[in-house]
Amino acid sequence: MSTTVSTSASWYRVGAKYGMDRSLGYDGYPLVGRFKFHTPAEGATTLQFASGKYELYGGDYAYQDYGFQFLVTEESSGYESQCGVGIGSQTSRNGNSMTGSQSVQLMPEREYYLWIWPRSSGYYRMEPGEITVTLQGVYGTPSTISAADGCFGGQIPVTLNVSTPGAMHDLSVSCAGRTETLLNQSSASACVWEPDLETYALLLTDQEQASAVFRCQTYYGSSCVGSSTATIQLSFSPGSLPPVLTEGWASAAADNSGTAAAEIGVFVQGFSRALVRFDESKVACRLGASIAGFQIRCEGNSVSQAPYRTQVLTGDSRIRCTVTDSRGQEAEEQLLVTVEPYSEPRLTEAAVFRCDASGNAAEDGQYYSAAARVLFASVGGQNSVRLAASHRQREAADFGTETGLENGTPRVIGTISPDRSYEVRLRAEDALGGSAALTVTIPTQRWAMKFRPDGLGVGFGKAPEHDRCIELPAGWVIRIGDRILGGE
Repeated sequence: MSTTVSTSASWYRVGAKYGMDRSLGYDGYPLVGRFKFHTPAEGATTLQFASGKYELYGGDYAYQDYGFQFLVTEESSGYESQCGVGIGSQTSRNGNSMTGSQSVQLMPEREYYLWIWPRSSGYYRMEPGEITVTLQGVYGTPSTISAADGCFGGQIPVTLNVSTPGAMHDLSVSCAGRTETLLNQSSASACVWEPDLETYALLLTDQEQASAVFRCQTYYGSSCVGSSTATIQLSFSPGSLPPVLTEGWASAAADNSGTAAAEIGVFVQGFSRALVRFDESKVACRLGASIAGFQIRCEGNSVSQAPYRTQVLTGDSRIRCTVTDSRGQEAEEQLLVTVEPYSEPRLTEAAVFRCDASGNAAEDGQYYSAAARVLFASVGGQNSVRLAASHRQREAADFGTETGLENGTPRVIGTISPDRSYEVRLRAEDALGGSAALTVTIPTQRWAMKFRPDGLGVGFGKAPEHDRCIELPAGWVIRIGDRILGGE
């Protein structure tokens, strides 16, 4: 590419030290133009130059060999020593202007001097003009961009990796349809971008993050040597724009549906689940965002869609309720749920014995007295329990009809045969289906020995209950000397 590196030169009078004020030439002492330039990084082999004002005046003499010579050196005094890279030839002259070009071998990234002077052997004057020099080549490479992901409302350091000394930069960044200028024709190699939180929140009402694209154009002199881009991700940091919650936005109620506690309106251990309801009118999202969803978490379990119901609660629990907006911003509250403790009923102080009709203990009684105390969970006064007794002859298949008992109060139940042993079952059941049972045996009337009426059985210490048997009460054994037979 062609790059214009300067538009002026310093003019000196031959025969004097360089650096003196420029002036018109005079007899035998022409002016010499000295131009300093810096070669590009690649391929600087051709010089092109032009002057808009160049006058050779012969006075009373004829014009002699119009034109000029040039020399390229690496030394500031090269004109006197003629130690240059190459010597130019005559160039064309058209009125008061001159142009020329010459291919020379120049090293990249190096300072050189271009010398220009009239080529004439006669009497003349020359007025200095402005010279433009153009080099063929590429001045350096585009600077690259380094930046890391960040958050809206934070600071994003941006570094330009500069490969061309003296380069200038135009740096901008585009995000969410908005473009910001960070550097304008600046030699700085670093800056900090601060993406305004509220500005970008209004542009990104339904996004958690967005891409930001940096663009840098690198200039050397007036020429752009190329451009580069870099892309990062920006997000809204957690809690930077959380929804605003009003009291009561989330509430929890006992859900006992489908269980034995369906008619109970409180939380019951082992039965209840918590049903959470959300009131969207009490959730205010910020800067154009909208509600994206709700979630509950309890004891390691989470639910992200309606109905927002927990697992069965085993005790007092904390339910974390969260609302998420369209930017991924969250707000939350913990609800404390108090659960009524529950355990199945338990029987204590059970007492069952054969008695008469008045409840007095009697071996030959045709009744039995039954009593027990039951312990059960009240569930805030919403639970109840039923206590009852029933009996059957031993080895019968089923118990008979239950008779209700008052908690801790004996009740006389009959009639039963004194010649039969019975099993009495005490059973308690609460409104939640929990139960407890206890079975007690009532023996027959005690006899030293008694035969069955048909003579097909005999009992010792009890009435006989089976055909073709010799019966002993439970716990009795037969002893012959030191030898014991039977026993349990």
